[in-house]
Amino acid sequence: MTKFKQIRCKIITWSTHRLALPAIRILLKPKKFPYTIQQLKLLPQESLGAALLQFLENHQLHLLPDYESHDVKHALLGYPATEEGEASLQYFFLGNGQRSFPVLITVLVTFLIMPEYHNAFKKAYIRGKSTPSLGGTNWFSLLDQPTEHVLKQLSIKQR
Repeated sequence: MTKFKQIRCKIITWSTHRLALPAIRILLKPKKFPYTIQQLKLLPQESLGAALLQFLENHQLHLLPDYESHDVKHALLGYPATEEGEASLQYFFLGNGQRSFPVLITVLVTFLIMPEYHNAFKKAYIRGKSTPSLGGTNWFSLLDQPTEHVLKQLSIKQR
């Protein structure tokens, strides 16, 4: 990894953990995540909860308190836990009409420091724009449902 990419990764990690997550905790007062890892393991293989567990395992992550819905969105929408995937998720939600502080700051910073991903960001934005508003979605209530059913129910196109 080049020195620039290392610095960029640190900026993204810092902005997520020091700006976005605290803002979410203060402004949104997220609901308590209703599952443990053990409970997720008991969900059907094709469920969104199983996809969440696979996402966490594939990226060697653990559930961050108050940030679980973010990882549910990654699992559902298919954006990996990479620089490109993290930013693309935010562009998707910007296109979908979400104008929260974390979305706006991530989009602004990544637009400036990640020009090689502008095409991917544009695709994510267009995908979000073509999806009916997901504002107010109870992400945790969808975890026991088949992922394909949730995508159809929310009219989300595959990547």
